[in-house]
Amino acid sequence: MSTAQSRTFARQPEPARQSTPARTGTRPPALLLDSGGVLILLDGEVLAHYGRHLGLRLDAITARHAVSLAARDQDLEDAPATGPRPFAHLWAAHAHCPPDAAEALWRTVRREVDDTVLWSVVNPEAVPFLDALSSRVQRYVVSNADGHAHAELAGAGLLDRLDGVLDSCAVGIAKPDPRIFRMAAVALGRPLEQCRYVGDTLDGAPRHLPSTILYDPLGIYPDDARYVRIRKLSQLLDTVD
Repeated sequence: MSTAQSRTFARQPEPARQSTPARTGTRPPALLLDSGGVLILLDGEVLAHYGRHLGLRLDAITARHAVSLAARDQDLEDAPATGPRPFAHLWAAHAHCPPDAAEALWRTVRREVDDTVLWSVVNPEAVPFLDALSSRVQRYVVSNADGHAHAELAGAGLLDRLDGVLDSCAVGIAKPDPRIFRMAAVALGRPLEQCRYVGDTLDGAPRHLPSTILYDPLGIYPDDARYVRIRKLSQLLDTVD
């Protein structure tokens, strides 16, 4: 999950890193991983900092959890006749602040804060998970980002643990457009049908692949046939090898 929007073409997807040859038999599916919300977490202190300047009494944990809850609401709620509620209003309900203050906060954050600052906390599960993942399992990040996904993942110590990265800003295509997933599959040398998407929300999930693997550490989503829900990244280890 990311607050960035795709922009113009700047960079082609990079080739997959070399991995050890697969054993004979069926290859495990490749993982197409979201970055924000899965490998890199939102820094709630950034929101709390800007909120305090607007007179909001907001702590970092509440601010961060409210983002996840608002995204869940967007994923699951039936839009009223007047149209879907703005993200800032959904976030305000969970952050316990007035909607107009929430709108001012998010306008300020989107104007003044780079995604690499807002999404800058390395998920403590990420390195152990990637290191424990079999070398037979290809892993490729597909992220709606602001052009800095490679630098962000490199700074987090994760880039060398991946087979590649697609940044929506760099290629000019954003999830859930199926073309960005096909680009990742081509870079991996795999049919798209042999890939599984792992994300923390449903909004960017491809609709033409097997069920999304939904990373839900807070346990805020119901069980549903549209996705396979996991609470920890380590739960993937026994399902993809």
